[in-house]
Amino acid sequence: MRRLRRLLRGSAFLQRWRFAPYILMYRLWARRPVVAGRILFLSDARADFSGNFASLRDEAVRQDPAAEVIGIFKPALRARRPLRDMWRLPRLMATAQTIVLDDFYPLVYPLRIRPETRLVQVWHAAGAFKRVGWSRAGLPGGPLPGSLAHRNYTDATVSSEAIRPDYAEAYGIDVSRVHALGVPRTDVFFDEARVAAAARAVRERHGIPADRKIALFAPTFRGDGQLSATFDTDSVPWADLVRDLGDDWVLLVKMHPFVAPLDVLRPDVSGVVDVTRDRELTELMMAADVLVTDYSSAIFEFALLDRPIVFFCPDLADYAASRDFYRPFADYVTGPLVAEGGDLAGAIRSARTSEAATAFRQEFMSACDGRSSERIVRELLLRPRAVVERAAVAPGGTPEPTRAEGRIGIRLAVAWLARTSLALVYAPLKLLPAGHKVVMISREHPTIPDDFVDLRAAIERLDPRVRVVTLVRMVPPGLFGKVGYAVHMLAQLYHVATARVLVVDTYAIVASVLRHKSDLTVIQIWHALGAFKKFGISILGQEEGRDERIARAMRMHEGYDIVLTSAEDCRPAYAEAFGTELSRVRVAPLPRVDRLRDPARREATRSRILAAHPHLRGRHVAVFAPTFRLDGSVTVDVPALTAALEAVGVHTVVKLHPLMHGAFGADVDTADGFSTQEMLTVADLFITDYSSALYEAAVVDVPSYFLTPDLDDYLASRDFYLDYRHDLPGPIVRTVGELAAAVAADTATPADAAAFATRWVQVPGDEAPMPGATPCADEIARIVATALAD
Repeated sequence: MRRLRRLLRGSAFLQRWRFAPYILMYRLWARRPVVAGRILFLSDARADFSGNFASLRDEAVRQDPAAEVIGIFKPALRARRPLRDMWRLPRLMATAQTIVLDDFYPLVYPLRIRPETRLVQVWHAAGAFKRVGWSRAGLPGGPLPGSLAHRNYTDATVSSEAIRPDYAEAYGIDVSRVHALGVPRTDVFFDEARVAAAARAVRERHGIPADRKIALFAPTFRGDGQLSATFDTDSVPWADLVRDLGDDWVLLVKMHPFVAPLDVLRPDVSGVVDVTRDRELTELMMAADVLVTDYSSAIFEFALLDRPIVFFCPDLADYAASRDFYRPFADYVTGPLVAEGGDLAGAIRSARTSEAATAFRQEFMSACDGRSSERIVRELLLRPRAVVERAAVAPGGTPEPTRAEGRIGIRLAVAWLARTSLALVYAPLKLLPAGHKVVMISREHPTIPDDFVDLRAAIERLDPRVRVVTLVRMVPPGLFGKVGYAVHMLAQLYHVATARVLVVDTYAIVASVLRHKSDLTVIQIWHALGAFKKFGISILGQEEGRDERIARAMRMHEGYDIVLTSAEDCRPAYAEAFGTELSRVRVAPLPRVDRLRDPARREATRSRILAAHPHLRGRHVAVFAPTFRLDGSVTVDVPALTAALEAVGVHTVVKLHPLMHGAFGADVDTADGFSTQEMLTVADLFITDYSSALYEAAVVDVPSYFLTPDLDDYLASRDFYLDYRHDLPGPIVRTVGELAAAVAADTATPADAAAFATRWVQVPGDEAPMPGATPCADEIARIVATALAD
């Protein structure tokens, strides 16, 4: 049975097959609209609303009395699921605005959650103690490589900012989806009246006199999970412990919910009060004077009460070897650490709170302040997930991402027809001999990009015999425009069929859809530096990504022999984005880096800009370049931004993405005729929200500021390869006023920019910039030359 479970856990196919009826029904019901305000709580580890779920349910109804709150529970994974769940679970999951989990829930992981639904994991434990989920990969009981567990959460909540990366690792999701909003069930710890009432209720329920102190023994389980959980009750000398504590103390024992009660495991034990059947630990902790535990996350909540904790860990070495912790174990120990059962009573009687408890609470529980439920409900449970309408066409048809949202069969048929037609035209062309030719194709730019210009020059310098053909054309709107593009693709087919190397800087249909001759090398150089917003294969099926079925039909990003990126730290991200092996990803920054670093070119560009825009002479210039958005909007009041920076002595130049258009009035300077990259030659500082142009700014040591009024919403809808809140080279501000204050204080520095560039843009040889030097273009040219020679 263990081998069968292991096989199931390690096979995505078998996991989907196991829940195939639910998946099929979910997809059918997902054709129906989401029911606004429907919140579905799911658990295979509780019988009703309790713990975090109870707090969130009550708060959701308080904030929105019209909210439809539904709970479907099983007391344990082993418990049989009612037959009616096969009907109601897919229907409710597919039509819920928000699905809330607080533990491992296997049924949901094979589902591709619809874009309008949030899947929120509020986890049943606070802090970050024992490694869980994907943090246990490679450890006993950890997930196997093919597991689907946890990865489809749209949001997760944690108890402090410091542990967001730990939970992102545990769930296998981007850290931007993890929110430090607190733990709902801890809200009651900040209500002194409720704490006192809970303590009285526990004493009354279990007949404990008011003059006796309570030691609560609440260990965690041993084993891989709910199905194999155990606890060694023989590790505790029960009779000696009760005797040594004396009549002043009462010992309550609360086994982990995965473990049987003590009176079942050891019916011979007397003198203790077994409270394992109390579902929640919260009230018991409120009544306890001292908590005795080992590796239980109860230490985090109990720390809120500012009462002493005793750590009883006779198996510390073995447990750490098989389970491991997020921090060194010593970082969690705020009280006596006991290894021998004979020392336990003395440690309990003498336990006191320590100064270490304050730092402990700050590190692990700083987001818990009595209002966790309020924040989570407001920010996640009752907030609709952002969904943007997208053009439903195959990749290559529009700059917007493609998502099929209706007649998917027709669209897949069109994709198949396009792929087949291209293959039929391409087949006879492949009979033509291949020459000493390199073809460069882009649909990202209206004219030949500087990267292609400089790469072509570098290739021709290296080998003048090489013929370089550049085919650059954006996909135009409208039927006639697309017919014209189809004719352009015929030229692409001919040149690719007769070339030895194909270079692309975006998804190119002819590169990925077709099956090429074995002597053709396809090189993807991508059109952006660094690894910032996730793209390509990384975001299939997400709001900003393409529909997975259309992407598969059009063989999105398949067929690359070599992928180039700007730094070693970017290689894993690019391997993921293009669905390729890491060994195929090499470091060679785009040729534009040469232009940015070349002092002669920079000065020439600067002179041209100042000649065209003399009002910039002698000014402290900020370049504001917001990211491209599907609706073409800018979330900042640009005139207000311009005025606020002018008040602190900074002149603002606004540069929009080429696919965006905006008219901001005469008071806003757009420095027409020059690109964002060119404007960096006159910039003293750079301002953006989520634009990858931050890497170009870093290359030229221009300090960067990040103005993000919609940060929470944007992070909820778009993933990043880096940690947006912590890895950027400048301050993140929400308002124009905060930005002006940060700029006035010179919060961002050239040194910050240079350090960021050192990590994310690694120039071959890393030599000081010299006039006319083109190390980046030359490196790519050498890669091309090697491919030509093979």
